[in-house]
Amino acid sequence: MKPSHSAASAPAPEAAPSLGLGAWSVYFIAKLLLTWQGTLNLHPAPNLAFALLLLMPVSGKLWLRVRTALAWIAGAALLYHDSWLPSPEIALQQLSTLKGFSLHYLLDLAGRALSLSLLTGAVILLCGYWLLSRYLRLGTLVVIALLGLSGRQLWQDRPQTPANAAVDSGAAAQAAPQTPDQQLAAFFKSEGQRIVKFQGPLADPGFDVLLLHICSLAWDDLRAIGMDQHPLLSRFDFLFSNFNSVTPYSGPAALRVLRASCGQPKHSELYQSAPDSCYLFQNLAALGFKTELALNHDGSFDDFLKQIRADGRLNQPLMPQQGLPVGLRSFDSSPIYSDYAVLNRWLELRQQDSSAHVAAYYNTISLHDGNTIPAAPGLNTMDSYKYRANRLFSDLGQFIDQLEKSHRKLILVMVPEHGAALRGDKQQFSGLREIPTPRITIVPAAIKVIGGQGHPSQMRIDQPSSYLAVSAILSRMMNKSPFGADYQPADFGRDLPATPYVSESASSIVMQSGKRFLLQQDGGGWTEYPVQ
Repeated sequence: MKPSHSAASAPAPEAAPSLGLGAWSVYFIAKLLLTWQGTLNLHPAPNLAFALLLLMPVSGKLWLRVRTALAWIAGAALLYHDSWLPSPEIALQQLSTLKGFSLHYLLDLAGRALSLSLLTGAVILLCGYWLLSRYLRLGTLVVIALLGLSGRQLWQDRPQTPANAAVDSGAAAQAAPQTPDQQLAAFFKSEGQRIVKFQGPLADPGFDVLLLHICSLAWDDLRAIGMDQHPLLSRFDFLFSNFNSVTPYSGPAALRVLRASCGQPKHSELYQSAPDSCYLFQNLAALGFKTELALNHDGSFDDFLKQIRADGRLNQPLMPQQGLPVGLRSFDSSPIYSDYAVLNRWLELRQQDSSAHVAAYYNTISLHDGNTIPAAPGLNTMDSYKYRANRLFSDLGQFIDQLEKSHRKLILVMVPEHGAALRGDKQQFSGLREIPTPRITIVPAAIKVIGGQGHPSQMRIDQPSSYLAVSAILSRMMNKSPFGADYQPADFGRDLPATPYVSESASSIVMQSGKRFLLQQDGGGWTEYPVQ
């Protein structure tokens, strides 16, 4: 019997929707690979939820287009959330600084973010997807992987049960390890109680203090260019191998060094008033030092000069810069003056001043990322940095020679602001410094006594240290002269205050816990930061 016409023309039942993400599989596979590499900090649960939403069937062309548009927005937002970048609010605030960058510098930054290896990896991924998708259900594998990662995260985040429930509750509480939040709170509580006092009278009738604050110079940068054993470093009496500058940016770094006499404050507290005894140059002024200010730039970028005057309480006129030779051009094309020329002018003006004691702050940005070299154009980032670092070290060595010839008694303090992130890492490309990692904030701080009668051997300080240790050495030198024939750094460097590693930017905190480094962004949870 033939089937009826109506039965023959009846539409076939719709097939059940298959577990397929289509081209979105490439998105998730790329994120899984980048997470495995350490370049991305994938959050399994929201990514799994996003994948499941993409799998839900949608009927009608209009709704399909709406979902596609929303999926693109959600995918971009989730990718940003999984990155190591700061919150969108912080990122938008920092975007305003880009308007001052030259086109050459912007193109250079874009080239670092879109590296050849990244583009090559993208091509390999697309070709691999095109080939494998013909034989494997990649969407199914993606969902299984996200389910596995979500399950592992739930297992890791489960409440921990004490191994022995019969242990006394008080003893157990005492023995329980601190959470990262508790460790951070205990750190800031302890730091808030620490202070180095400067008391008179001065042990020597006439000497100066000169603080060299150097932008973009970390131990990791020196190792990257093979200058970590440079002869200049051996000329200092004290050399810190584990000094934490705490911050990856210039403004906060200046405020921290100017508040070196108190323990480490939170980043937000830098812009709040502190007791007078916290401010290094105010302490020196109270002992009779005339305070001075010199820069090898105009101080306008990011209101640097305004910050150190208002929040650092170094409200002094800037040493004249007219007639100084221009050695470099900044990333915003403004002039950067020769370090030796600026320091030599300061010395010439100092020799004309009858003040018994002068304390001067000098800031140099010669090593800042994006500076151009008129005498050697076209160098890549690494070669440009090495060229400028050699010239800076040469200028500082020449200036020290000049000081020694003048027989002027002076305590020279070198404290870099932060590193240049010259090598970058898997989370931040070269030059990106939002996350204050040890590669960026462990800097070669050093102190040298010039004009004395002694012939000291160098004291290397390997313990975790920060500004308070420098302030402690200076305080001791106020009360016991380091200019005598019996001067040895060890007499001033005993029992220096140690400072556990905690670094901050406006959006991120990196804290050492045992042998691990933990990262908190925007006040959220803590994740382990892979420090290479």
